[in-house]
Amino acid sequence: MVGKLTFLVSATLLLAGGFSPAGAQAPADPQAPPAPPPMRRPGGFGGGERHRPNATPEEMEKFKNVRKALDELTPEQRQRFQENFLRWSNLSPEEKKALTDRYAFRRKKIDEDIDAAIKEAGLELDAQRRELFARRYGEERQRIEEQIRREMDEKRRPLLKEVIAKLKAEFAPVAVPGRPSGVPAPPVP
Repeated sequence: MVGKLTFLVSATLLLAGGFSPAGAQAPADPQAPPAPPPMRRPGGFGGGERHRPNATPEEMEKFKNVRKALDELTPEQRQRFQENFLRWSNLSPEEKKALTDRYAFRRKKIDEDIDAAIKEAGLELDAQRRELFARRYGEERQRIEEQIRREMDEKRRPLLKEVIAKLKAEFAPVAVPGRPSGVPAPPVP
């Protein structure tokens, strides 16, 4: 996720005009009025197509794919993306590296699980079919893990109620003769 987030953040900044080598330079004429802000689309992710003279066709295709992915997000997903982007941009380089490393480890584990599933199924897939298999495997696994999370929450709830009741009895104020019942007893040395 962090790798995808890094890519999406970079691409979003480039698409929205938030960073470009030309934009990082000081204007030639300091007396010139500032350029108007870029047009914003209703989705909140920048204006129309930007001309990037140094972009390769592959980069432009990636940017179009990112734009398409961002356009397909629901408003809630866009909001979550923007919040995550802000959190990511406020992280220190060490925190970003730690998250990136954790993502790389997780991604490697997922790839190993997918390879094991393909091998277990006895399939030999070309790259396109493997990608489709990986996507479906991820969707089904996510569904299963969500179901397990719900079941664990249901099992945890009554056990936590028991723990709370036990702790309530353990930490309830002790009634001492001559002291109001709401006042806790002094600690025992």
